Amino acid sequence: MHIRKARPADQEFCLKLDHSVLTDHAWRMEEHEHQGTITLTFQPVRLPRAVPVPYPRQGEKLAAGWEECDLFLVAEERGIIGYTTVRSAKGHGLAWVYDLVVDPAHRRRGVGRALMAEVVSWASSQGLNELLVEVSTRNHPAVCFCRALGLSFRGYHDRHWRTQDIALLFGAHLR
Repeated sequence: MHIRKARPADQEFCLKLDHSVLTDHAWRMEEHEHQGTITLTFQPVRLPRAVPVPYPRQGEKLAAGWEECDLFLVAEERGIIGYTTVRSAKGHGLAWVYDLVVDPAHRRRGVGRALMAEVVSWASSQGLNELLVEVSTRNHPAVCFCRALGLSFRGYHDRHWRTQDIALLFGAHLR
């Protein structure tokens, strides 16, 4: 497998990848307020059966977002098998991973880890000191992946995508 910066011609192949995921869990958010204290809880809930979860960004909106990225990497192995896009907020020292997609036939084989390792290397070379990854509460495999990478829960954003899903934010300090 080879990781490299994406070229304009790669976008067509990235759009053709299956971005969906099959999951048998989702993350439920509960909010409780008692005596002026607000407590939020996120917990995985087992679903009655595995369900496909579509990617929160699709088609033209997905591709349009790539133009605003500071880093767009692809993983190749006899064709494109995955990609990631990252935006930087240099004033905040932040590298924000917007997309991390691996073709289903190549998942759980180190492609995502390799892409993330390149992101960390790039972010460090740019003087960025924080990494942030956004994940849908319905994408349990991605939550597990972030946690396996050692990323910690950093917060959430309600109704983050056009799907109105909650985005869980995972991150790490890079320095």
